[in-house]
Amino acid sequence: MDRAKIARAALVGAALALLVTGCSADVTTASPGSAPAGAPQAIASATPGDVTAGGAGDDDARRDDAVRVAIVGDSLTAGGARLLSDGLDANTWMTYARGDGVEWVGGWAKGGSTVQEQAAAVTPVADVDVLVLMSGTNDVRKGIGFAESAASYDAVVATIAPQHVIVAAIPPYDRAPAAAAVYQRALERHVLDRGWTWTDPWGFARDGLVFATGTSPDGIHPTTVGYQRVGESLRETILDVGGTRGDLLQAGPADDVLESGDVRTS
Repeated sequence: MDRAKIARAALVGAALALLVTGCSADVTTASPGSAPAGAPQAIASATPGDVTAGGAGDDDARRDDAVRVAIVGDSLTAGGARLLSDGLDANTWMTYARGDGVEWVGGWAKGGSTVQEQAAAVTPVADVDVLVLMSGTNDVRKGIGFAESAASYDAVVATIAPQHVIVAAIPPYDRAPAAAAVYQRALERHVLDRGWTWTDPWGFARDGLVFATGTSPDGIHPTTVGYQRVGESLRETILDVGGTRGDLLQAGPADDVLESGDVRTS
């Protein structure tokens, strides 16, 4: 599993590579969000008390030095049940990312939701070190351009108010691959302009603008093995950004930025 590239925010203008075969990302520093802006909607919200299938147990997930992670998204984050509130399952990437230094502390995700819906529904989560936000497929599905969606990404971050933000690329979207590519380029620029972390955990699944053969049953979602690979990739990015909780609290956001051109690979 390739790991995220780490670079200074000064590389924003040069970091527009979109659909590569390997899993790579330009990483910058996230700033804490402002006051909560989301309207409560509990149906798809989740807390760590939900049942996990195939993930680490609570003893592992709740270590005092673990990085506290909130997640927000659509069915790619909600899992097979399509509601994060139903708990993690084999088709939820966080199942494979949590434990041993990564603690899942809540979030909001619902199948079929746009980032606008997520921004309206997400509620604050206390003391979040890292937010992982992966959304956009349903915006493309509904013909919503990124210019209309940008403020909703900001609103999700403002509601969660994490120390650091990771925005994950959306996977290939076989029903409208060109539109998905346009949306994704604009999303990546927005993320880097905000000084957040951009990562693409879908390199294994890309064949140009569509899913590689055998990596998706429907051209929208990955296989269960694919969810595992996404979870393992995002786990590495979370730990790259957050380190241990002790490190995160001692280091300011500026301490996470490496020298220009410094790249981490597995």
